[in-house]
Parts: sequence; structure tokens; C-alpha cells
Amino acid sequence: MNVSQVGAAAKAAWLSCCNQSGSPLRSPEGPRLVQAVVLGVLSLLVLCGILFLGGGLLLRAQGLIALLARERHSSPEAEPSTCGGDEDS
Repeated sequence: MNVSQVGAAAKAAWLSCCNQSGSPLRSPEGPRLVQAVVLGVLSLLVLCGILFLGGGLLLRAQGLIALLARERHSSPEAEPSTCGGDEDS
């Protein structure tokens, strides 16, 4: 026997020893499906959270910009001055 056959035999012996139910071992397709579904749901939750939080921050920023614009228009000292050398001195 070569090493790969010994390893396979040892693995089969260990699995038959520890599998007390008597049923043959199946591939873990069920848990993989559950993992895929959970990952999809969590991804959607993260995406919705980013959209809602980003939208809230965007609305807040627009409100602050509008507030600053109203303040600037209402204050008389915030009028734009000419930036040139056309001043009479």
C-alpha cells in the first residue's frame, strides 16, 4: 500500500468510528445553502443601511447648505465685494 491508500483507509476508519448514526455521510449541501441565504440577507441589510444612512446624511448636508445660504443672503455684510484694482483711493 502506498501513502495515499493508507491515508484514505485511516480517514474512512475514523469516519466510520465517529459516525454513530449508522447513516452514510452526505455532502454538506444544506449548510452551504443556509450560509448562502444568510450571506445574501446580510448583504441586503448592509446595502439598505448604507443607502438610508447616506441618504440621511445627504439630506442633512443639503439642509445645512440651505441654512448657510439663507444666512448669507440675510446678512448685509456678506455681500460680495469686487475683487479688483478698481478702488478709488
